[in-house]
Amino acid sequence: MVMKKILFALFISAIFCSKNIAQVTLTSSNLPIIVINTNGQTIKDEPKITATMGVIDNSTGNRNNITDPFNNYNGKIGIEIRGHSSQLFPKKQYGIELRDDAGNDVKAALLGMPEDSDWILNANYSDKSLLRNVIAYKLGNDLSRYATRTKFCEVVLNNQYIGIYILQEKIKRGKNRVNIKKIETTDITGDALTGGYIIHIDRIDAGDKYFVSDYPSVYPKVPRQPSPINYIISYPNEEDLQPAQLTYIKNYVGQFETTLTKATYNDPFDGYYDYIDIDAWVDYILAAEFTKATDAYRLSAYLYKNRDSENGKLVYGPMWDYDLAFGLADYGDGWPSSNWIAPVDPSEGSINRPFWIKKIFNDPVIFNKIAKRWHTIKQTVFNPQTIMKFIDESVLYLTEAGNRNFQKWPELFNPAVYIWPNKNRFTNYNDEILYLKVWINQRYTWMDANLPADYSDIEWKQPGKRWLLYQTGKTIKLPLNLFYGSYRNLSTLSFVSKDPSITFSISSDSLSITSSKLGEFVFKALAKKGTTIVSISPEYRINLATGIDEQSNLPAEFKLEQNYPNPFNPSTTINYQLSTPGFVTLKVYDVLGREVATLVDVYQQPGNYKVTFNARHLERSREIHSGIYFYKFTVNGFSQTKKMLLVK
Repeated sequence: MVMKKILFALFISAIFCSKNIAQVTLTSSNLPIIVINTNGQTIKDEPKITATMGVIDNSTGNRNNITDPFNNYNGKIGIEIRGHSSQLFPKKQYGIELRDDAGNDVKAALLGMPEDSDWILNANYSDKSLLRNVIAYKLGNDLSRYATRTKFCEVVLNNQYIGIYILQEKIKRGKNRVNIKKIETTDITGDALTGGYIIHIDRIDAGDKYFVSDYPSVYPKVPRQPSPINYIISYPNEEDLQPAQLTYIKNYVGQFETTLTKATYNDPFDGYYDYIDIDAWVDYILAAEFTKATDAYRLSAYLYKNRDSENGKLVYGPMWDYDLAFGLADYGDGWPSSNWIAPVDPSEGSINRPFWIKKIFNDPVIFNKIAKRWHTIKQTVFNPQTIMKFIDESVLYLTEAGNRNFQKWPELFNPAVYIWPNKNRFTNYNDEILYLKVWINQRYTWMDANLPADYSDIEWKQPGKRWLLYQTGKTIKLPLNLFYGSYRNLSTLSFVSKDPSITFSISSDSLSITSSKLGEFVFKALAKKGTTIVSISPEYRINLATGIDEQSNLPAEFKLEQNYPNPFNPSTTINYQLSTPGFVTLKVYDVLGREVATLVDVYQQPGNYKVTFNARHLERSREIHSGIYFYKFTVNGFSQTKKMLLVK
């Protein structure tokens, strides 16, 4: 019922506004000018029609005259109307594809942005400031996350001036956009199948390739029923997407969601953490909450996944569609500068937020990371003075063109006209900008007061793979500084493994590990504030093996020995014999299994070989201590490991 009312209001507003469209003539501008001619054709929702487009851009500081040559682009395009609710507005927004005369895609660097073939002309009709999307995408890029680049321009369509637009990049895969691996139609097995994918949560349009979650967006409420979670496949394209690829990404998202339905959803080993890029999610959540976009998480919500070999966890982003942000909307608690939106389902609207965003936001591990990130960058990325300066510069830049835009669309500041879904009806642009500034300052103050400054923090060391080699039943002591550095506001630290045969105990500065059986074990560290886990370490591994200096599966025709001296300082000689040719590696490891040096890594013919290991040569790049080291010889799939002693 609520959505029907909204659509009715949109319909009435569109009819009213369409009667007041003014005729404005554009002769020159300080903004770039885009001229489009459809040659009498009507632009549709789908498919794109073929038109021509010229772009005039004489660079910043120079005037752009409508009579100037098309010096930035001059050629054919495919063009269509885009958007959902915005299609009912008189000022349309458009999707554009650059084409050659044969209809094939061509790339161009429009208005100084990296070259591509797919672009958006964003009308920003509801956003009377014309700035909300631009500010939001700036925040995204300032967070060092890709967000679409933007450029203001003025547009003439079929000899009619239609106002200020934002030319912006369409979200797609590419080195200058969402930089993930290209997936081919033949990538249906192995690592190639695992990425890259771009999906987004949104309404379903005809022709979309999508899958529906097995779970409702929120747990059922009576009498209102939850909406489904629809995942639309943005990349690979519909015509290229293979059944195995659709099955893979559907299963991956399904496993992520299933994990979040369980009581163990935030378990260190069985929880959802291994499915997502946590730092990327924290940045996305911070940006969504700071802008308080009413559609955040539930519409135009993009996610992507790279290959597993490329840290292929699910990333939230890029940010998209923030024109109804920063206190604009009159529904879904969109206008107050207070309150979080992730943990609260909208009280209005037909599309709910996914159930998992509330659980993730309320997870103490994630909320602690959000608080830390906020207080680390609040004086840079979210600094109100910096944002105010950007707004002032943008307003000054848009002053001339803004006068034309609001002459073209006079209803925008007519208090008698409701422009969906604006909470306020200001009579001039200055008041609109003042409201935006005040709201941003108030939002900053509220978030700063509600993200605790006494967050917990610990500097986890990144382990890679650590192979700790010792006998069962014995205890090995490791310094705690192998696992973490500085920390703050923490009560206790513990180490845990899923395997009950391995136990841990902590003394003042060391960790003792004991296991009753051989094998490889995974363990993590948990940092608590009080009784609450607020930080989980990366994954550490140990491998238990007996008689390290006797490990060998070398046939008799190969020999390995450390000839002299042993103990050594600072160098020693290692001899080995080959009876058949093969690819040989000889590496040195410390007691933690970390590689210290590669002495040989080459294909060799039969013969006797001698190699010198000099610890002094390594001291420039890493600290070398006295103690036991292991040298491992591998040839043709066979290997042997022996022990040597450095005494400094």
